[in-house]
Amino acid sequence: MEHQSAVTYGNHFANGYLERDWTGVGISPRFDFIIIHESGHEWFGNSVSAADPSDMWIHEGWTTYLESLYVEYMYGKDDAIKYLNGYKPKVKNDRPILTLRGVNGEPPADQYFKGVLFINTLRSIVDDDARWWKLLHDFYQHFKYQNIMTDDVVQFFNQQTGMNLTPVFDQYLRHTAIPTLELKFDTAKGTVSYRWQADEPMFQMPVRVGKKPNWQVLRATSDWQTTRTPVNKDDFEVATDLYYVNVSKQ
Repeated sequence: MEHQSAVTYGNHFANGYLERDWTGVGISPRFDFIIIHESGHEWFGNSVSAADPSDMWIHEGWTTYLESLYVEYMYGKDDAIKYLNGYKPKVKNDRPILTLRGVNGEPPADQYFKGVLFINTLRSIVDDDARWWKLLHDFYQHFKYQNIMTDDVVQFFNQQTGMNLTPVFDQYLRHTAIPTLELKFDTAKGTVSYRWQADEPMFQMPVRVGKKPNWQVLRATSDWQTTRTPVNKDDFEVATDLYYVNVSKQ
């Protein structure tokens, strides 16, 4: 586990986690998972710290994301996305990531798994890698050596992106369910109608759909909208490797 400048280590100096494929997709056996994760806490946990146990996802979600950045640097973005999505089976969605403030309880394990999948979703919303790297750099530089709360994180990303991301943060962090993209196809007209089904009434999020690599971006909200599509219902895809969402087709 992490301690400031003194990581406690117990992984047999072997790849994976206790010599297991941690995310089950064949990538974690390439490196020592514990060294990467616990060292990452020098950035998120020991430098940028949660001011309350309720916001521990700032430690664990972001440090888990640093694992994927290591994979991306060493093996490429495709493997990083594959590694991230290997965390999906670990998500229980039985409790919100954010717990009651002022209560020194155990945060849910989803702070790691759902947390990192949400951050990957956030990167896909930004949809510009150069801008994303700058956001990560500025995020850390802005908050280093501070105790912060989730509200500080949300305010930073709202200000830096010029987007209202509050409903997105709230949906993933304050509710158990992940948003569902509802799709209704009209084959005769060659159209698809779409909307988000989410707990947050003001939830809206762009999403890539259609056929890879020629994605079409839908600016979906909680209200029904309709657009033309050359892709039939059976072949119509949603980039669920880039966004942590459910999909419902009709």
